[in-house]
Amino acid sequence: MYYIFVLGPAGSGKSYLTSALVEWLRDHGMDAIAVNLDPAAEWLPYAPDVDIRDYVTVTEVMRKYNLGPNGGLIMAVDLTVNYIPKIRDEIEEYRPNYVIVDTPGQMEIFAFRASGPTIIAGLTSGSKSVAIFLIDSYLATRPGPLLSMFFLALSAALYHRIPQLTVLSKADILPSETIDRIRNWIENPELFVQELKHDIRALHSYIDVEYLIESFIRPLLSELIPVSAITNTGLDELYAAIQRVLAGGEDYLTEEPSEKL
Repeated sequence: MYYIFVLGPAGSGKSYLTSALVEWLRDHGMDAIAVNLDPAAEWLPYAPDVDIRDYVTVTEVMRKYNLGPNGGLIMAVDLTVNYIPKIRDEIEEYRPNYVIVDTPGQMEIFAFRASGPTIIAGLTSGSKSVAIFLIDSYLATRPGPLLSMFFLALSAALYHRIPQLTVLSKADILPSETIDRIRNWIENPELFVQELKHDIRALHSYIDVEYLIESFIRPLLSELIPVSAITNTGLDELYAAIQRVLAGGEDYLTEEPSEKL
């Protein structure tokens, strides 16, 4: 089995990409299942094959421990660790090629607490895995907000320590010339810094942004993949990138056998 963890800030399109990617894989003859790890999800655009809400929900945690929404979500994610063996058993019953894991809406709670990497390690249990970090197109058209997303993507990669791909989500809302400009910013840090000075005037005076981009961010974002879960644009390119990470190839013959009996 290959595990694909979908990460990103709230509202970046994680659940919609999970749904689109599972359907795309199935349409191309591969066994794929969707796993929901968000105990606060009230509605999802897909029917989870495995769902953390069968074991723990934020509403139940809030009621039991007399917590507010934020405290309830933190505790619910931490409690998820206790159910990983059961979730793992459910996943293995499907014997899929791919396990697409939709992570909590508040990514910071999952990615930057000890429970996040613990959940990832417990689920994968030696299987190859990759993270997909979503950058919302709404935040990518200006250098300032885009830089903050770069830092968040870098922080997530350093914390969970599995290979990470970066996706520009909701790409259907951007004209092609805007996507080209964003890619050009990554390929030419000097140009990005010049435009950043106009966006955040004080930042460049005390942070060497060009050095940070060239040394840390650019290697992480060497391949920024525009994807739309609505039009399925970019899913072929995303699959090829996933296969290069997980199987060293990009064709349909390199997926893990499902070992179905």
